[in-house]
Amino acid sequence: MACGDDEGAGDGGSGSDIEGKQVGSLTAEEADGLCDDLRGQAKTISKEDACEAEGVLASLFGMECETTRQECISAPEEPEETDDLDECGASQFTGCTATVAEVRACVDAMVGTIKALTCESTLTDLAQKPAACAAIEEKCPGALGGGEEEEEEESEGEQP
Repeated sequence: MACGDDEGAGDGGSGSDIEGKQVGSLTAEEADGLCDDLRGQAKTISKEDACEAEGVLASLFGMECETTRQECISAPEEPEETDDLDECGASQFTGCTATVAEVRACVDAMVGTIKALTCESTLTDLAQKPAACAAIEEKCPGALGGGEEEEEEESEGEQP
């Protein structure tokens, strides 16, 4: 495939100029296209990868990771559950100054983190936010489960 053959693909159909655009300024159509792309990135997580992550999570509660992983893999496929990306859209990007490229890099890094988990992984491996997501945390308060509410909890937690 020659360079440029996929121009416009995977970016809401408006060409490569969208990568530098702040997600908070995307049109509804561009936001929908970005959300579709992000869902596609998330779907690259195989059942085996997801089951490995489930096993690691189960081990935090005293369950055997490998047993949980094997039970998950053996289980019949279930309809996909609703997740944060299913509610993705222009309204979720309001006030976010991160660029499309930064958002894509963060999601890609999070997917990579999940794919890298094994039953030898630790809580730190599971909970650590990828460095590629630092810009999102800074420029899109609340986007990764942190933001203003977390800051309020931290300052309140300093009291005895």
